[in-house]
Amino acid sequence: MKNDLTLANPQNYSWLDELKEFQDAYGITQQQLADTTGYSREYINALLKSRKQLTAQARAKLTTAMRVLTKRNNLDFCIDYFRVTFKSHDAENIIQKVFQIKPGHFRRENWAFYGYTQKLLCGELTVMLSKQPTRRRDESEDDWLKRDKGTMIELSGKGCRYLENYLRGQKRSWYDVFMICQELGGHFKRIDLAINDRHGVLDIPELIEKYRNGEYRSRFKGGKIHRSDRDHKEGNTLELGSRQSGVHMVIYEKDFEQWRKQNGLLEDKLPIEEQPIKNRFEVRLTNERADSGIDALLATRDPEKVIFGIINHYICFLTPTKSKSKQSWPIDPRWATFIGANRDKLALTVDPQPLDFKTTVAWLKKQVSSSLKLIVTLDKMLKTNKLGEIIDAGVLSPQQIDLILHYKDGNQGAFLDAFEPKEKQSNE
Repeated sequence: MKNDLTLANPQNYSWLDELKEFQDAYGITQQQLADTTGYSREYINALLKSRKQLTAQARAKLTTAMRVLTKRNNLDFCIDYFRVTFKSHDAENIIQKVFQIKPGHFRRENWAFYGYTQKLLCGELTVMLSKQPTRRRDESEDDWLKRDKGTMIELSGKGCRYLENYLRGQKRSWYDVFMICQELGGHFKRIDLAINDRHGVLDIPELIEKYRNGEYRSRFKGGKIHRSDRDHKEGNTLELGSRQSGVHMVIYEKDFEQWRKQNGLLEDKLPIEEQPIKNRFEVRLTNERADSGIDALLATRDPEKVIFGIINHYICFLTPTKSKSKQSWPIDPRWATFIGANRDKLALTVDPQPLDFKTTVAWLKKQVSSSLKLIVTLDKMLKTNKLGEIIDAGVLSPQQIDLILHYKDGNQGAFLDAFEPKEKQSNE
């Protein structure tokens, strides 16, 4: 319970001991627990002193109450993937309008994906290019335009965080980006709306068991379970819906993914239980659903309403009750907290992450610092320049050149010459 309350511990006495430690650490009174759970203070007192049996329902209510009172039930929302296409072939204009940075900061590569022939790269920002097709004899203008792939912007999760680095300096928001894309006639091909659960509001293995046991209502026709041995550091994933459909959801243990992606030796990694995000719930929208999702975000400026409107339409996890039919089963307490009961309102957050060379420095310190020290020492003794020769022989990759330019110019150096930051806007 040092990191979070859990509903999974079957030992009531141990669980209550941990709850009382948590209560003391945060100065939570029995009356506050009573007011938040709806129980009487006398009943709370009896539970904490083991004079009353701790039922699953009471344990769930106490867990939710403690998250509310300690502010450990907060979730945050982010854009984690973004793909938009334009019929225009004027990539420079698109870059200037959407990113508001100088096109000269992008380098060109003569290969791409999705049928595009080239791409422009600036750090984690990707713009894919195509050649305008020759119009065939007797081909209608509509058919000709359908074959024209135009220009596409694709941002992975890293790309979204990298763009947010520029947006912060420009005092712009994602809403500004969406509006400009629409003004340029952009068609949103995919957008991933992600909810970060930093304190274990959800329990992914528990949701998987509920899914296996049919303890849910859903409009999805199917799903997939990727359940692994935690000793292998893979984590668990529940997919809802088809990847080919307009709406697809993925719920997974983000802490395991973060742990796997960290570079360095095993002992240098941040332990899984200390990773900043515990679980991730992604709503992936494609084509028309992506367009309508963007429209809803722009119209409401309310991520809570948009994303949970989609989630609640498609899925709800339940608590089985023997005396009732499935249609009358109550909502699972943890799921109720996740979708909005007794927690703070969801906001669109940004996590700007510029390019950096911390990973390279960490690798050098861990792997070759002793060898470098040896060469420097021998160079001084023998009056040689072996280290300089080794450095001169190195060839910088395009990504490394990007990093050098990033530090040379900084964000302000990449902005358009005529750029003037707007008044500070809220991303919420």
